[in-house]
Formats: sequence, structure tokens, C-alpha cells
Amino acid sequence: MMKKIFIVLAVMLVVGIACKKTIDPGGGACACSPTEEPSYLSLSIKGDNGSDLLNAANVGAFSKDQIQLYYKDNQGVSQSIEFTIRQSFSRGTTVYAFNQLFSTQITSLAKNINHTFYLKLGDRQPLALNLKMNGNKTEQLLIDQVAVPLETMVPNDDFYIKSIFSLKL
Repeated sequence: MMKKIFIVLAVMLVVGIACKKTIDPGGGACACSPTEEPSYLSLSIKGDNGSDLLNAANVGAFSKDQIQLYYKDNQGVSQSIEFTIRQSFSRGTTVYAFNQLFSTQITSLAKNINHTFYLKLGDRQPLALNLKMNGNKTEQLLIDQVAVPLETMVPNDDFYIKSIFSLKL
């Protein structure tokens, strides 16, 4: 009996160590990963001069405290949407030098309800966001009814970079 318990515990330990999921898309699958890709919105925000407006070290940038992402419920009450600011990154020979506003909650909401979402940057007027979803993929992002392009500045086929929308203010 003790031998069976030991074997079960050993298997659980191996599975627990070997099967760590990553939240970062494109990080690779493990044996217990779901076959679906995670659903998310990733948005870089750039100034006219090409500066990263999500990097607080840049002049005119917005800190996380100066950004609001929200929607209005059926009673017209603003409901916050969770987001993070992801740092610029490099992976292999790929370098992406811009921080990104990242949210999984907005895509979950966009799949289930047809809301207009809002992005308020500092003291600027809120921008109206509409997401067009295709399953778990954010297929199109409209800001004030204008399509926002996907990032094209990196010439390789990096899946994650090719899924970042790039807004120029």
C-alpha cells in the first residue's frame, strides 16, 4: 500500500514540475496545455515621433495609473477592465522595443457581449474600442471606428509580435 502511495506522489511531483504553463503567448506548449490559443489584446501606443508612450521614461508617456480601460454596463455605469503593461522584450534574434497594453479580460468580454470599450489615456478624451473576434483571436481592433494595424516593424514571422496592434497618436 505504501509503495502505491509513493508511486502516485512521485507521478504527481513529476507532472507538477514538468507541466508549468506560461501566460505569455508563443511561449510553447507543454504536455498538458490546452489546444486552444489564449485570447488577448496586445496594443502598443506610439507618439508621432515613434516613441513608446507606454514607457514612463519617455516624454509624454502614460503610466499605468494614467490609463483607464473600461466599458459601460446596461445601466451606463463604467466597469473597469483589467490590463497590464508588458515590457519590451527580445527572444532569440527578435527584438520588440515597445511596451504593450495587455488584457485577456477585454477579449473575454468581447466574445460574450457586443460592447464598445473605452481607453482613456491621461487627460485625453476616451477612445472608443471595438474588437472583432474570430474564436480566440482578436482579428480586428477599431479605435473610433478606424482599423488599427497589426505591428509590421519586425520583418520575421514572430507569432506574438504579429498579433500586437500598433496605435499611433
